[in-house]
Amino acid sequence: MRWLRGLGALVVLGVVLVGAPFALLAWGRFPADLTSLTRPDDGTLLLAVLTVAGWLSWTAFALATLAEAIRLGDREHRTLRLPLLGGLQQLSAGLLVAVLALAPGVAASQSPVQPPAAAAEPEPAPPEPAAAARAVEEPAVEPAESYLVEPGDDLWTVSARLLGDGGRWRELVAANPELLRDPTDRLTPGTRLALPASARRAPLTVTVERGDTLSGLALEHLGAAGRWPRIAGANRDLVTDPDHIEVGWRLAIPGVANSPRAGQQHRGSARSADDTGRSDLPSPGEVSGAPGDAASAPPSAPEPETRTRQTAGSGTAPATVDPASDPALPLLGTLGTLAAAAIIGVVETRRFLRLRERPVGRRLVPPDESAARLRAALGVRQEPDRLAALDAALRAVGRHCHAAGVPLPELERVVAGRERITLEWAGEAGPPPAGFTGTAQRWDALVAAPPDPAEHPCPYPAVVSLGSTADGDLVLVDAERSRVLGVATDDAELGRSALAAMGVELACAPWSDGVRLVAVGADAGLVALAGGDRVEVVATVPDAAERLRALVAGRRAALAQEPLASLRVDPDRADAVAPVVFCLLDDVPTSLADELDEVLAGPGTGVAALLATRPGADARWQVGGDVHQPRGLLAGVREPLRAHAIGESTRAGVSRLFHAADSDATTSAPWWRDPGVADDNVLALPQRALREGDPVDIVRFVPATEHPQVLLIGPAELRGAAGPEPTRSRQQLVELCAWLLEHPGSMATAMAAGLMVAESTRRSNLSRLRAWLGDAPDGAAYLPDAYSGRVLLHPGVTSDWHRLQVLLAPGVNRVGDSTLVAALDLVRGAPLADAAPTQWHWAEELRTDVSCALRDVGVVLTERALERGDVDLARWAASRALVVAPEDEQLMCARIRTELRASNTAEVERLVNHVTRQARVLGVDLLPETVELCQQALEGRVRARA
Repeated sequence: MRWLRGLGALVVLGVVLVGAPFALLAWGRFPADLTSLTRPDDGTLLLAVLTVAGWLSWTAFALATLAEAIRLGDREHRTLRLPLLGGLQQLSAGLLVAVLALAPGVAASQSPVQPPAAAAEPEPAPPEPAAAARAVEEPAVEPAESYLVEPGDDLWTVSARLLGDGGRWRELVAANPELLRDPTDRLTPGTRLALPASARRAPLTVTVERGDTLSGLALEHLGAAGRWPRIAGANRDLVTDPDHIEVGWRLAIPGVANSPRAGQQHRGSARSADDTGRSDLPSPGEVSGAPGDAASAPPSAPEPETRTRQTAGSGTAPATVDPASDPALPLLGTLGTLAAAAIIGVVETRRFLRLRERPVGRRLVPPDESAARLRAALGVRQEPDRLAALDAALRAVGRHCHAAGVPLPELERVVAGRERITLEWAGEAGPPPAGFTGTAQRWDALVAAPPDPAEHPCPYPAVVSLGSTADGDLVLVDAERSRVLGVATDDAELGRSALAAMGVELACAPWSDGVRLVAVGADAGLVALAGGDRVEVVATVPDAAERLRALVAGRRAALAQEPLASLRVDPDRADAVAPVVFCLLDDVPTSLADELDEVLAGPGTGVAALLATRPGADARWQVGGDVHQPRGLLAGVREPLRAHAIGESTRAGVSRLFHAADSDATTSAPWWRDPGVADDNVLALPQRALREGDPVDIVRFVPATEHPQVLLIGPAELRGAAGPEPTRSRQQLVELCAWLLEHPGSMATAMAAGLMVAESTRRSNLSRLRAWLGDAPDGAAYLPDAYSGRVLLHPGVTSDWHRLQVLLAPGVNRVGDSTLVAALDLVRGAPLADAAPTQWHWAEELRTDVSCALRDVGVVLTERALERGDVDLARWAASRALVVAPEDEQLMCARIRTELRASNTAEVERLVNHVTRQARVLGVDLLPETVELCQQALEGRVRARA
């Protein structure tokens, strides 16, 4: 059949492309003169029209065939599309693929011939001994030459997984002409596909070592970090989460056709960081094209104590960031991952404090749409584990120095990787203490197992990140040691953006909780919003400079007898020398910058300044480029950094986010019914015969669903799906289904933007979710194809959050007790209990609404039960609601009232102590009604007031 189909396609192409022109030349006619058009037609005019139409059709088909031939033969032109000829191109593609199937060896590879220059390229040098010691060898068994189709697979996703590029699907068609006659057909699960030659190369195997990532392995062995899906696809039995691989795993590295760098890079060829004190990165001179040998370049000498300004000028460009690999890039620019996590932490803490004061039946006004999108982007960017590990490591150093009575070492820089925190010292710091490894020059701590800080004050509270390496390692410096930390650039906006990033991070980072900030300039309000009471805004730069001089003079007098470092590690005296950082966000005259250098030179006083200075300054930290792709070089670090900055639009969005978190404004909750408000939801329910004020029990109006249901109140799950469960990325599909439920009729672009995923990931996940959901009993797909461009789930697909909304539609204060019990029966845990901080970032308001609604249900049902004397129901209702709203003050008060009614004195005392202790930990006051209840519970009466 393959030969017959191929020969038939060849005949069709020959007849159309060769025979048609001869036929048109032989039989076609054109009018001899235009005057014949005015006479009655004798058939000549019709024949002329047919001749013109024939030539136009032949031209269109010839162009479409030529375009498809180019697409099949040249990988760089996979996206070649001719306008208005999409249908003809598909027809031509089918014919050409059938013809190419006659020569499967050629059709399968579809690889352009190597140019002579590439063929003559010398063999790569053998690996260094360190590289040869790594476990990289050929596998003992032959790799599989076929692929078994799984539910949800399509040509694009299979090609992306196995060939590294979804656009290479034609190679699969060419290798399987009998199975894939129509490239638009959906793949049938269980079908075994032959793989083209480019996917059959015997892969190497690599033993995963600490610090390895899929993208890093792809860059090393396949020539590009973006080719990591090839490795993930070749190791599906191990890799279920592309962000997580274990040390010791043996991963197959599939072969790559025409990869100029494949086989030329060898693991371990770079010098060990432990051998040199830093990773063997290209020197600034090498990157910028300046002459010099990195191996022979001497280490940078530390700057003299009398001249410590770290300024920024024009720097050397690191690799450009691909927006497809960082979906948060358009909204956040180069805001650092630590700053993102710190901002999220502050916003969530303030939001929590507002929620604990929320009256029953009210809802906090949610942030506007733009602020919500920014919050979602911050959720994608943040790395809270790295933030917490760095905070713990810094505090552990102070605890060690205080306990051992040793001097606090001077911090040169911090390198915060995804797995390891490295503290690099300016001099000898002694052997690393418990919780650290390394040498006297550098101490390392694991992110997954940081040392115990034991609540010790941070001895380096002014540490701030400057930028990140190509591998994502963050580089931080101590602003106190720098004295004046500046940005030297001829781009005023870039200077403001870099300074804003420093100021916001210092205002939000957990290790900087003792830092006081003095801000001046256009962005001083942003820093004040981030830092709250710790930030003082002054009017002008001269005013700030005067404050700085006076503060330094006072500190020098106070520190005359004892150095700052010894006080900083003492828990009883650290607050007295807390750093004061002046954020000079307006232009600073050169003369004033030089004066501040002189004022701050000498022994440390705990005072530092962030400012912009003249371009071209003798800079240790250099920043250049533009605000969208700022770049920098730091002395002692050879690799160019991606400088951290907050662009103007991002600064405005962060300000709105802080405003929303600080606001205590509320509105009527949708699950509550205020008196006198028309109740359309209740009127819409059947069998209603109620008097005004009567409760309505609507449990009987909400039948159990037999269709798929997403469970969100607890660990996220998808139950009742008709198709086979996926073998990987299951939680991503649950999240996608929930997003579609909350955003019905959305376009594909809105989906990718809302979920903050790459387009290829969105397309693949949507296809696999369609297969998992399957078909309804009536044969309709639960996730139909979006021919209109708008994605809509089947009406039968729901969630427990939707069910809760239906139950509470008449209002928590209007429904019957059995309805409230049914609502609390939906609780399986906290909303989205198993979601990591970087997942479900779009669902923050949904999670808040679920918790608030169920908290109100718990309060109302507890009060009703106590009124009837039903202590057991009251205790169950409050405890159940506390699962979704733990530590909620009003629910804790409901529990206290319940145990008072039950005369359970010991439990009352425990609950009162818990509530008061929690308020002290949070640093907030108890609500007045809580204070009165606690007095009544423990003392039998409310204390008298004047």
